[in-house]
Amino acid sequence: MKRLLIFSVLIGWVLTHTWAQESNQTATWERIWQEALKYKDAANNKKALQLLKQAYELHPSDSIQRDLASVYYDRGIYRKSIDISNALLKDDSLEIDLVLIAKSHEKLNNADSALVYEKIIAEKNIENANNIINLAKNYEDRDMLDSALVVLDDFCLYDDENMAVNGLKAYLLYLTENYEESLEEYKKLRDAGDNSTSTNYYMGLAYARVDSLWQAYECLRVAAKKDRYKNQYILAQYGIVASKINGNEQEGVNMITQAVAKILPDETLMWSLYNTRANASIRLLKFEEAIDDFKRSLTYKPERLTDIYHIAYLYTIIHDRANADRYFRMFINNAQKSENPEKYRKWIEAADGYLKRSKEEHFFQGDDENLKDF
Repeated sequence: MKRLLIFSVLIGWVLTHTWAQESNQTATWERIWQEALKYKDAANNKKALQLLKQAYELHPSDSIQRDLASVYYDRGIYRKSIDISNALLKDDSLEIDLVLIAKSHEKLNNADSALVYEKIIAEKNIENANNIINLAKNYEDRDMLDSALVVLDDFCLYDDENMAVNGLKAYLLYLTENYEESLEEYKKLRDAGDNSTSTNYYMGLAYARVDSLWQAYECLRVAAKKDRYKNQYILAQYGIVASKINGNEQEGVNMITQAVAKILPDETLMWSLYNTRANASIRLLKFEEAIDDFKRSLTYKPERLTDIYHIAYLYTIIHDRANADRYFRMFINNAQKSENPEKYRKWIEAADGYLKRSKEEHFFQGDDENLKDF
């Protein structure tokens, strides 16, 4: 009986000691884990990582692993974050693991892998707005704009008031040349309080594409003002639209001039700006300035024979017959050598007619020096 009592006491002591150890161990890993999370929240990821590793050694768990993966991501060690998150994947995987993997692949420029996981997340939870935006942008980067619009439309069935999603949808509709639909989306954004530079800019471009020049002008004017007249592309589009509106030609010229001063060499855009400013100057009866701009535009597109013709014709208006003769001859020579002279037939006939009349005038005025060129 005495032995039994001693044995019972010993067992009780062992159990109590074991429970105490386990309780102490539990208290230890939990304390370390909570301390690590405090460092994580304070953006001290190096210290957080050290403590999380200690906590995991004492108590391996999915929760601590997820925190480890998150801290590795925050520290830019994306491959390690992917490896840990992949180890957590199961049939009933948490969305947070898939999201971290997708984001890590994006950071590593593994667009194909990121797309795979973004599609899985979308299938599991179409209401994850951030993932939908990333997925749509991934499709956009691949020029799969229709696929991007499909996932955005799917999201909008659940939530049609998300400003970020609606903004991206409006932009993609513009890129796919669905200008009327794009305008409808941009109007919704404006009605919801979005008066940003980007919204006004693309709304203005969409209006311009459907020939609503006044609406385009108003939007682009707001965009330029909000941007403090810094962005050369906004200034350029603002100037192009303004120059096409009666009474706003000078404003258009001023905006284009500012854009030209800022813009980086871009042959297509520079030609367009000089050409547009030249046409606006004609409407303002500033023919010499128009000539200068047509000449500038030719440095970017020397094959634009119609610009040579315009220069010649403008010289006739300002009664500079010598230069008019020179540019009309230049036009005829280049047009006849072009791949499709027939395209310029009427222009050649008009230029040739002018030169014949000019020759007669030179003859009757006794201008032998100029006759040498005929």
